[in-house]
Amino acid sequence: MALAYTMTRAAVTIAYDGPALENGTMDVRDLAPALLAAGQLVDAANAILNGDSARVSVQVTATDVGSFEISLHIVQSFGSQVVSLFTSEPVVAASSLATLVFGTPAAKGLLWLIKKCRGQRPTRIEKLSESTVRLVIDGEVIEIPMDLLRLYQDLPVRIAAQRLVEQPLQKEGIDIFEVRENKSPTLSISKRDSGYFARPSLPEETLIDDTRRSAYSIISLAFKEDNKWRLNDGNNAISATIVDDDFQKKVDNNQVSFSKGDILICDVRITQKQTDAGLKTEYSVIKVIEHRAAARQIPLSFDSEPTAANNSSIPAGSPPTAQDKAQANPTALPPITHLR
Repeated sequence: MALAYTMTRAAVTIAYDGPALENGTMDVRDLAPALLAAGQLVDAANAILNGDSARVSVQVTATDVGSFEISLHIVQSFGSQVVSLFTSEPVVAASSLATLVFGTPAAKGLLWLIKKCRGQRPTRIEKLSESTVRLVIDGEVIEIPMDLLRLYQDLPVRIAAQRLVEQPLQKEGIDIFEVRENKSPTLSISKRDSGYFARPSLPEETLIDDTRRSAYSIISLAFKEDNKWRLNDGNNAISATIVDDDFQKKVDNNQVSFSKGDILICDVRITQKQTDAGLKTEYSVIKVIEHRAAARQIPLSFDSEPTAANNSSIPAGSPPTAQDKAQANPTALPPITHLR
């Protein structure tokens, strides 16, 4: 049986306005990132709502004089046979996808919700049903689709929204971003409001918190408070904060001195966190067990000292006899005797 494909379409009009756009032109360095962001926003939203069940493309068709108006055509395709056989979740069609992202006069979308929250998180979220949630924002209660909340929480979606709205509005002469229908704005975002669309920061999450004992050579010292020491475990260099107060006091009071090649045997706390910037690793020396100075002498081992019994048969000052030499060197050959 051949796989049947279904296509849905939706049209959305967005516009940038301001003194720099009065003649209906926009610097390509501002336009290109904005158009890419529009496509990225729709792609990210489709990935959240439909996964791999549907693909979307965004096409640009026209502009309007007096501002810079962009008509976005969202074309969505999906295999209806795949949807009906392998998933119980209906595909969010292009029109619903466009509404969830850009909104309509009758329904609020993601861009409206970001502006409404003013850069803050809702103070309360209550699930009303499988498809609806209630938010409390600055004391105001609103109800939105669960799918809209999913978009609001998704970082790639929010980053694309930032590139579409905030970044162009930071440019000189671009003051307003609008979503329009029949030339009338359904949503207007000013330069003053654009900061609400900045990429949201995610709370740090601790992944690993472990303490281990290791030996480190000292690369460089830091004598100022909160400065980090550079250490090397033989394979990797690390920056570590010294939190051993007793050891730090000895350093401050010049009770210990350091030379190149010195070794610290210490308990080190290793904390790894997931942050906005990626994986972050922190090292803290919580206890210095031993400060071992760099080796300055070649270690040599001595044979055992001769005993009195071994030397009792040899008078002081007497030259060693052949028997003495044989005892001293048992592997030596015996002396040659001449035949008479």
